[in-house]
Amino acid sequence: VTDFSVKSMVFCVTTSSVAFGVLRYGSDEKLPLVVAAPLSLYGFLIAATWIDVIGDNLVGLLEFLGTICRIPAPILGVTVLAWGNSLGDLSANVAMARKGMPDMATTANFAGPSFNMLLGVGFGFLALQNKLETSTISPVSLNQSIRIGFGFNVMNCFLIILFAVICGWRIPRQYSFALFLLYSLFIATSLMTLITRE
Repeated sequence: VTDFSVKSMVFCVTTSSVAFGVLRYGSDEKLPLVVAAPLSLYGFLIAATWIDVIGDNLVGLLEFLGTICRIPAPILGVTVLAWGNSLGDLSANVAMARKGMPDMATTANFAGPSFNMLLGVGFGFLALQNKLETSTISPVSLNQSIRIGFGFNVMNCFLIILFAVICGWRIPRQYSFALFLLYSLFIATSLMTLITRE
């Protein structure tokens, strides 16, 4: 029995015990903050763990399907993987906007990608540095797909500022259609670049 499997068993037994305890002794009434805060944090950690495990398996499955269908990995990344990665955020933000919380939905639209880029890249480089046992990673190059994505993100930022200034800091309906057009151009440009490069 490996050390990893023992830790996994201990983790499963502990989390299952806590879950059954909450189900058995929890009530429908509002929990006090002393109990609710640790439970919320625990739920967040469990959800993050599942997302990580499912994400790893999804990436492996997409790489497998890409190899079988002879689809280049960058094309899968720009389309299927990006859509799958963003689907949860999309549904949550649309639900918030429909419930009358457009400020929260708009903030989440910018905060989510910022979190992914800043912490994702930061932890990614840190993990790579630890793996390579070096304090610097060089050379770091941005491929054409990343540069295209960066350019369209900058265009989106300028577009929202432009619409906000022109429309008195109110976002009109036309902005949504402008974003749909911008995303369509991004996908078309990315795919054309990747296909011509292959």
